Amino acid sequence: QTCYICTQALHWKTKEGLVRGCSCRGTAGFAHVACLAEQAKILCDEAEENNLDIKAKNERFRRWQECSLCEQTYHGGVKCALGWACWKTYLKYSDNEVLQQLAMSRLGCGLSDADRHADAASIREAELSMLRRLDDTDFVNI
Repeated sequence: QTCYICTQALHWKTKEGLVRGCSCRGTAGFAHVACLAEQAKILCDEAEENNLDIKAKNERFRRWQECSLCEQTYHGGVKCALGWACWKTYLKYSDNEVLQQLAMSRLGCGLSDADRHADAASIREAELSMLRRLDDTDFVNI
């Protein structure tokens, strides 16, 4: 079996194996977490660079949580790993608290799904604090 994104069994850089945390069946849907994260990041970056509307941006940001093949939400360890990857990607965007909040939300959901509820609660508290600082006009619900 190979990654549907890079078509390799082992990731060339991380040497990680394949995962499938969605509803794909048969040989479909296997990927490396690093490839899923890179794909989501590229799609989101393209949306920003091309000044796409908010609907298109939201659709692309969903790649951090949904399979592009079966369009189902990831679960378990894959959801948690993508949450961490999303948070690490957007943590450095200090000028965009909305992106940071969305990434924090992905991380909180991933931790909850992986039964790491105490960690998820801490993230949710930080997210709530950030939401209180954000202007309602800046917040976009995805």
